[in-house]
Amino acid sequence: LAINTGWAGMIDGRVPMNRLVCIAVGVGMAALAAVPADAAEAEHKFKIFAGVSYVTPMSDNEIEDVDIEATDEVGYEFGFEWKPFARVGFEASLVDVQHDVEADGDKIAEIGMQPINLTLNFHLVNSDRFNWYIGPTVAFVNWDDLESEFGDDVSIDSEETFGVSTGIDIGLGERFAIIGGLRWLDASAEDDAGDKIDVDPLFARLGIALRF
Repeated sequence: LAINTGWAGMIDGRVPMNRLVCIAVGVGMAALAAVPADAAEAEHKFKIFAGVSYVTPMSDNEIEDVDIEATDEVGYEFGFEWKPFARVGFEASLVDVQHDVEADGDKIAEIGMQPINLTLNFHLVNSDRFNWYIGPTVAFVNWDDLESEFGDDVSIDSEETFGVSTGIDIGLGERFAIIGGLRWLDASAEDDAGDKIDVDPLFARLGIALRF
């Protein structure tokens, strides 16, 4: 399999992203509207966080009857959130992860991705002890060159894309919190020739946050 010539013969099985983003915004707005006006609110307006992210590519691809997929891997994530309003926050984060690319289970290449994520968080439950939030994400995904096991590396284009996110914060005293969450991005690795493989990664994160 000569992957150094680029990807070819892709089967595109994407989920409509506009529908997912609309669902995330709609659920967030509806849930916020249902919260009583006198509900207890968290006092913290800013947090910085760091942790690990378990990344699972959700799409498989087929090239000439050969299954091509990226492996599950663990990367790291760090970022911050600013809450200008009691139940609305703006989050920015960076994930760095390296994947093996396999053909019918055999490694044929390596590729790294570094998505920069911007998320609008609707805090459905918002207290110093527990936070639950959901919202749409926009992302700029930087792809490293595809490092082939058999030939020259393949240049992969960066891309702008969309996704959805949810997360929880569990307070540890006044300043610290354990954070967890899920994020899904509609992301593909596309080479200069326009051939691509769908990755559509699901990120499961676990980390710790410092709140102000």
